[in-house]
Amino acid sequence: KRNADGGSLERVPFKPTSSPFLRTMRLYMYAVVEGLWSFILITIILRTRALSTLPKQVSRPKPCSMASSVDDHGIQLGDFHYQQPSCKDISTCFKIESNSYPSDEAASFESLQYRQEKALPYFLCALVDDKIVGFICATRTNQFEEESMSTHDNDGKLLAIHSVVVEESYRRKGIATAMLKAYLDKVQRENNGSIQAIVLLAKEHLLGFYVKCGFVANRASPIIHGQGLWFELEKTLVRTTLDEGESWFCKTEQFKKPYPEVKPYLEEHKLWVLDMRKSGHCMTSGYRVDEKGRPGGGGLMFLAAKTYDEAQSIVLKDPLVANDCVDWVLNGWNRQVGDIEIR
Repeated sequence: KRNADGGSLERVPFKPTSSPFLRTMRLYMYAVVEGLWSFILITIILRTRALSTLPKQVSRPKPCSMASSVDDHGIQLGDFHYQQPSCKDISTCFKIESNSYPSDEAASFESLQYRQEKALPYFLCALVDDKIVGFICATRTNQFEEESMSTHDNDGKLLAIHSVVVEESYRRKGIATAMLKAYLDKVQRENNGSIQAIVLLAKEHLLGFYVKCGFVANRASPIIHGQGLWFELEKTLVRTTLDEGESWFCKTEQFKKPYPEVKPYLEEHKLWVLDMRKSGHCMTSGYRVDEKGRPGGGGLMFLAAKTYDEAQSIVLKDPLVANDCVDWVLNGWNRQVGDIEIR
């Protein structure tokens, strides 16, 4: 502004207009900008950390498909086959066994020879181009203990697997998995109900392999065999088809009590069915659902028995029936097309 005498101009500081509205807007803009920068900074930090935790790319061999893959020997793995060994094959089996286990854990030549002679139905070899590349052998017993390693009971309710081995140059090609699954299918298919379970011992690093093949780890084993701790694993076998003279029966049911009252007996029913299957009964149980998968259609159970009266006597022991939780009907089932196989 000019001096009082109208002379020269005088510099004065600029005082911006300050109103409550402008002050509010200014604070708001500062907050938005600061929040935006904070968001960008946090995003950069999180992306950097995420990238740093990603696993490094490692060149690993792809797992072989047993149906079509070709292994390092140029062999079509889907073409390999299985057969029971002859007495002349035991030398080859012993060599594979000796190269697969420590000396204090490997079976002796005499043990393999005994199993081939006494328990041949449970001795299976895997062959590629007629060459034995692996084998599984087992014996039957009634008690899974150290003695079962050296004896065989034709009527034993347990099948104890002693060896699951593959020649070193053929390992990590899926052969052990395919061989074990083929072995389990064979035992299941040929079992007439006399074998209730398959058992084996395994070291800790192999537990995952056997669990993937359907076994359940029960406990650390008291059996001492060589060095280190062993674990007991088990796979329960169930009858899948009718025995001679048996027929299929079907029980349908509907709850006649409120669900909270039925629920405890429903759990008992599940355990009862499991126990019946373990004891050799061929049966399965479930419930019907609507088009959206919702329950309410009622229960359904298939079971094998020789007569209607035998089937009825089994049904009357069902906790749901014994505790008057359901209205039920039992019918025989005559097949016309196809058949039933329990899993």
